[in-house]
Amino acid sequence: MALAVRRYQIRSCGVQDDDGKGPTMILMTGFLIASALASAAPPPPAAPVPDPYAGLFTRWTGANEEALRAEASRAAPAAPAGPLRAGTPELGARVGEIVRAGDCEEGERVARAAGDFPLVDAVRAHCRSRAVQAVSQH
Repeated sequence: MALAVRRYQIRSCGVQDDDGKGPTMILMTGFLIASALASAAPPPPAAPVPDPYAGLFTRWTGANEEALRAEASRAAPAAPAGPLRAGTPELGARVGEIVRAGDCEEGERVARAAGDFPLVDAVRAHCRSRAVQAVSQH
């Protein structure tokens, strides 16, 4: 019976002689396995890193809402009481006020709506020369 136990100890420990190293090797192997399992555990989750691209893209729903609010709050230019006809001094004064305020596109639109195409050309020439002067000054 003692021989059977000795063979079992030899096979399980890998020790050739019976000098007492078997239990020490079992403990050492157990320790190494436990430390390997402990180090194989996933690390605790780190704090989330802020996304460097978060502000790069425009939220179009927000941009659309802002644009709609800005358009609704913008006061339309005061329209004259009567219709503006081509060639009248009232039309020229009205378009001049609009262009002087800096809205060349609106001045051109009003002149075109009245059918005064020479005034449309004059607005374009004025605004183009003003843009050229602004660019040449910088």
